[in-house]
Amino acid sequence: MKIKALLSLLILHISLICFATTGLQLIPWPAHIDIKNEKLAISRNLLIINISNKTEVEQVIHTFSNDLKKSGFQIQGSSKSGALKIILSLIDADEGKLGDEGYQLVVDNNITITATTIKGLFWGSRTVLQLLQKGPNASIPKLEISDQPVSKYRGLMIDVARNFHSLDFHLETIKKMASYKLNYYMIHFSDQESYTLPSDLYPALPTPGRNYSKDDIRKIVALAKEYHVNIVPSVDVPGHSGSIIKEFPALSFNKDTYKIDATREETINTLQKIFGELMELFPGPVWHLGADEVGYPDLKNSPSGEYTEWMVKNKYSKGSQVLNHFINRMYDFIKGKGYQMLVWEGFQPNMYPKVNTEITVCPFDVLHEGIMPTDYMDAGYRLLNTSWAPLYVADKKDMTTPDLIARWNINMFGKGRSPQPFSYWNKYRPEQIRTEIIGGQMCSWAIEEKAEWGLLFGKEGGAGFPEYGMPAPRIQIFSERVWTGSKTSAADLLERTGASYWK
Repeated sequence: MKIKALLSLLILHISLICFATTGLQLIPWPAHIDIKNEKLAISRNLLIINISNKTEVEQVIHTFSNDLKKSGFQIQGSSKSGALKIILSLIDADEGKLGDEGYQLVVDNNITITATTIKGLFWGSRTVLQLLQKGPNASIPKLEISDQPVSKYRGLMIDVARNFHSLDFHLETIKKMASYKLNYYMIHFSDQESYTLPSDLYPALPTPGRNYSKDDIRKIVALAKEYHVNIVPSVDVPGHSGSIIKEFPALSFNKDTYKIDATREETINTLQKIFGELMELFPGPVWHLGADEVGYPDLKNSPSGEYTEWMVKNKYSKGSQVLNHFINRMYDFIKGKGYQMLVWEGFQPNMYPKVNTEITVCPFDVLHEGIMPTDYMDAGYRLLNTSWAPLYVADKKDMTTPDLIARWNINMFGKGRSPQPFSYWNKYRPEQIRTEIIGGQMCSWAIEEKAEWGLLFGKEGGAGFPEYGMPAPRIQIFSERVWTGSKTSAADLLERTGASYWK
């Protein structure tokens, strides 16, 4: 125990020294960094060179140049005396050393980013933007970085069904996410309150005054592609479906205004038409079905002859079997269109019919209906960590403090909805993970647009609002835990993000 304590103190000491002596506020902190004693002076004039002479690199240069200009730099079209060279090098595969998203960054007399993929080059460009955040005429230490993420899925979810958000909000959020190397943006487009997506097939389906046009969605998707962020559409069914039932009352279950009737072919056919139209707008690769917080009655409590007949025909006796059946029907359609599918926790993992194990499960309550992440892993499901504690910003009340996010990693699931969950976390050691935890996602529920950025990004996101509590750099802290893992100390991370007052 003493040795472990000493090692922890040594790691903390080293990380604090690195930040204190260099002043580098890199977020997320790179996997490996070697900081030299020499400095490189940064001129206003920059020359970005595609040394590999590969066409696909030009889009990275275009985006990178525009972002640098916003920091006061001038981008040269050709070599000019005094211009600092930023060299982008796309190389052949290196036997997995850098992976799909990794990069190497060297600052000597110039700045060189090397990667085996365009994504890797782009993430390297985000690190350079942070190094140059003080603008022209500053200096940065010479250094070498070798960096790649520990998680393939690093996400943020925004709920626009309960509080509508503008197109500009999404466009700016994508840029903010990418600056911290987050790569999945899930938008919760529908719930009880509204259906915010466009439809030519069903023009009355979108909620009047709070919906996006197809051009809006195309703009979101196009910018996301440029910034290497994947848009994950969420149309929540079969529960949370009030806004869909309003347009299709015949699809409701026993006149319920909350859930649709998953036993009817008309329901499946209508959803496939709605989803099929949307899939022309969203290229994937991920689709979120929702499928949480919904209960169907057991056969013995059947509300109708049709329900009884359907249950008997399928040899079901439990309402939970109806949900499993529905998830599989929708999965066959969604998978057939080329998407990976996510669902929230809640279905029974060991009940017939077994939900397809290619579906990724998002635990959030963790104790929901007594089902734990372990139960899903034991049954063969991959997990995306979306645990309420500490990854939710919700309802003006459940605002986990940044210090708890700094102490979290993707193998830790908070039980229940406590705002102070640390002693209640379900922690998994690597050898206990039977399938895969693909990453994590912060989820913002029922928040007004005006307060989102402050609650997620802290002071850089805007002013706080008393009814929501204090702004905090939750995304910055989260991004380090899903990119770098637990290699950095909580104290150092809070210091670099300007949140040391939460310690």
